[in-house]
Amino acid sequence: MGSGGLACAANAITCVEVSTGTASSALPITFGQPFKAGAVQANQGLVATDSSGASVPLQMDEVTSHRDGSLRFAVLSAKVSNLAANQPKLINLFAGAKSSATQTIPASPDWNLELEAKVYNGSTLVSTLVAKPQDLLKQQIAQGSGRRLNGSVATEYTVVAPFKDSASNAEHPHLSARLHTRLYDGGASIRTDMVLENNWTFKANPGNLTYELTVRRNGQVVHTQPRLTHNYQARWHKVLWTGNTLPQYRVRHHMPYFLASKATWNYDLSLRIPDSVLADEARVLASSNTAPMGPAMLVPYFPTTGGRSEIGPLPRWTALYLITQDDRARASMLANADAAASVPVHYRDEGSGQPLDVQRNPNVSVRFGESSPKLPTPTGTTIYTPDTAHQASFAYIPYLITGDAFYLDEAMFWASWNIAGVDPFYREGAKGLIYGNEERAQSWALRSIDEASRIVPDNHPMKSYFQTRLANNLNWYVQNYPQNANAAARSPFGAIKSPWDTKKAGPWQNDFMTLVLTQIAEDGDPQGRAMLNWITRFTVGRFLNEANGFCVAKAPGYWWDVTDSGNQFFSSWKTLFDTNYASLKNTPCAGMAITEGSPDRVDDYAAYARAMLAATSSAGVTGASTAYATWKSMTPRMDAGFASDPTWAIVPR
Repeated sequence: MGSGGLACAANAITCVEVSTGTASSALPITFGQPFKAGAVQANQGLVATDSSGASVPLQMDEVTSHRDGSLRFAVLSAKVSNLAANQPKLINLFAGAKSSATQTIPASPDWNLELEAKVYNGSTLVSTLVAKPQDLLKQQIAQGSGRRLNGSVATEYTVVAPFKDSASNAEHPHLSARLHTRLYDGGASIRTDMVLENNWTFKANPGNLTYELTVRRNGQVVHTQPRLTHNYQARWHKVLWTGNTLPQYRVRHHMPYFLASKATWNYDLSLRIPDSVLADEARVLASSNTAPMGPAMLVPYFPTTGGRSEIGPLPRWTALYLITQDDRARASMLANADAAASVPVHYRDEGSGQPLDVQRNPNVSVRFGESSPKLPTPTGTTIYTPDTAHQASFAYIPYLITGDAFYLDEAMFWASWNIAGVDPFYREGAKGLIYGNEERAQSWALRSIDEASRIVPDNHPMKSYFQTRLANNLNWYVQNYPQNANAAARSPFGAIKSPWDTKKAGPWQNDFMTLVLTQIAEDGDPQGRAMLNWITRFTVGRFLNEANGFCVAKAPGYWWDVTDSGNQFFSSWKTLFDTNYASLKNTPCAGMAITEGSPDRVDDYAAYARAMLAATSSAGVTGASTAYATWKSMTPRMDAGFASDPTWAIVPR
C-alpha cells in the first residue's frame, strides 16, 4: 500500500483526512502540520473548511518560521462537525486572517488528579510520594502562565508538579511530573499527557528509582502503573483522559505536500508496501517490551555494528509511516520514540527548567572530558549504552505529526546531549562544536541540532540556543574545509578524512554528512549550502569521473586512502582510483562489477549512495541528477527491496 495524495480543494494550501470509529457531532482534534516557505505569510493565519465547504473552527499554536518569516510549522487544533463513523472527512487549510478567539475555561477545571508513587528499595517500601497538581493548574489559569495552546478549540498548560513525601511533606529531589494538560470544550474533556521524569542534572545522588504509580481523579483510580525501575536521566509518559470521553481519531496528512514542505527528505511515495510487511511490523512490536523503560524495537547497545532499523536519515519505521500512513507503522514509530525516552541522555537544568545547554554551562560535560561543574555520579545501571555514531532520529517526525510537547522535548533532549557530550575543550565551551567526533557521529549530531532548530517554536526559550549552535557548527565546517586558507589541509575532492586515520576517508560516512547538509541547504542556510557544494565534489563527484579515471562501479567504497605517504591529498581521480584499486589499474570501467556496498541490498553503502544522490539532486547540486540516474540504473535489484525496507528510499523531488 502507498500513501498517495488526498483530494484537497483546488485552492487549498493542503488538507488532512480525519476519521473515527465512533460518530461525533463536534470532535476537537489536534495535530502538527509543516508548510512550504511562502505559503502562509508572517501576518497571516489559517482558516479551514471541510469537503462540503463548511467552515471548520481552527486555531494555530507553537509556530515556527522559515527564514523569510513565513510559516514553517504549527500545531493546529480544529473542531470537526458531523463526523460519521468510519467515514473519513477532509479538512482543507487556507491562508487567512489571524484569529485571537479563545475558549472560556473554568478557574478550577474538574481535573483533580492526584499521583501516588510508592517507592521501594528491593522489596521494602521506603516512602509514599504524592503529587497534587490541581492548585498549580488553577494558579496557571489565573496567571495565564505555562500555556502552550490557546485558542477557540484547545487550551493546554504544562503543569510541573513535584512529588512530596506523604509523611514529611519533603519534596523528592529527583522524581517529578510534567502534565501537559489540554482542555477541550471549555474543560469538559481534558487530555493529560502525564510525563514522569527522573532527570535533574545537578541534584546530588541521582540514580534509578523503583516505584509503582497510582493516578486518581476525585479519589477514583484512573490509571495504575505496576512496579518499574525508572532509569536515571530518563522519562516516560502516558496519555490520560478525564471528563467527557472523546472518540479516538486518526489524522492523515496530504503526504506529497508534507514532503514538499522540505521538512524532511523526499521519500518514494510510489512504493507499494506489502500488507505482510506492515503485519510483520505489528507482530514484532507486539512481542517487544514497550512498557516504561523498555527498549521496544531499539538496540539498547547503540555501538552495535552493522545495519539496523533505526540507523538512516530516518528510522525504517518512520519511513514506513511516511510512505503508508498505516496505523501499524504509526504505532511502531511512536512506540520507538517513547522507548528512546528511557535512554539515560535526558538532562534537565534545574536553573532554567529546560534541557541542559552549554551557553549557561560552557564547561559541563555529560559524557567525555572533565565537567565543570562536576556532575554527580548516578547509582545503578541500565540496559542502554547511548552513542552518537549509531543514533537515530527518534522524535522529529512524531512531533511534526502529532504536535505533542512530549516529542518536542525529546528532540531537544537528544540534541542537547549530543552537544553537551562533546569534551568542552573540543567543542570550544559554549560554541557547542561537534567536530571532535568521528564523521558519522558528526552527521547524526548535526541532524539532531538541525531538527531542534527547526521545530522549537519561535517563542520558546531554547530557540536561539539551537539556532546558534547550528550556525556555530556550520561556520566551523566552512572555515575549516572550503574556506580553509591552508590549501594543503583541504581535499581538492571535498573529502572529510577520518579523525582516527588521517590518510583515509569513508565515502559512506561522507554520504551521511552530505544527506544532512542537503536538508540544511534546502532550508536556505548559506553556510550549509557552501559546505554542501564542497563535500559533493567527493560524494557526487565519484559517480561522475569515469572520464578522469575513476570507475563508478567502485564508488560505494568502505575506506579509501585520500593522501599519499607524505600526507598530501591526491589531486586526480585516477590517482585516487589506482591507489585504492591497484589490481584494477588500467582496467576498462565498462562492464566492471560492483563488488562493494552490496548493490542488491537496501541497507548497505550502495543504498546510502542512492539516497545521497537523490537528496543532492533535490538540493540542486551540479551533476547530481545525472549521477543519480546512472547509479539507479546500475543498482536495479535494489528497487524491489525498498518495498520491504524503505529506510534509504529517498528520490529526487
